[in-house]
Amino acid sequence: MKRSSLFLLAWIPLFVLSGCSVLVQAYTDPLGRRSELQLVQREYSKYIRWGDVEAAVAFVHPDLQQEFMKLEADFKLLRVTDFDIGAIVYGEGLDTATVRVIYHAYSLRTLIEREIKEEQLWERLGGNYWVVRPKLEGLINLAAAPPR
Repeated sequence: MKRSSLFLLAWIPLFVLSGCSVLVQAYTDPLGRRSELQLVQREYSKYIRWGDVEAAVAFVHPDLQQEFMKLEADFKLLRVTDFDIGAIVYGEGLDTATVRVIYHAYSLRTLIEREIKEEQLWERLGGNYWVVRPKLEGLINLAAAPPR
């Protein structure tokens, strides 16, 4: 056999295995709930990162939206420089999920960057419509920190 044929034969198992993982995901999540949450969660975290409370509120559970909008003044005192998204842990039936996010942020009052951990609780209200019940105490406490 030619070297090129041997090279191609060596790659066949890799292609088979990667195809199997796609099929397993399609079989276990045919409606794309996992991929939809990944997209929605990243968008929400981006809006938090840029302090765009008006855009982020669209991802917040309807019961919490009014309370969330009250945080807008606090977000004006914050600068989030980066964020890291941890693993998404799905509940049974893919109706809920928990995501741990680490924000790297500083208050304009102190200018000292801190690492703020948030546990985002996501739930699916119907179809692929995911909403978050945010726990932003760490970021809000940073905004309220007195100047040093």
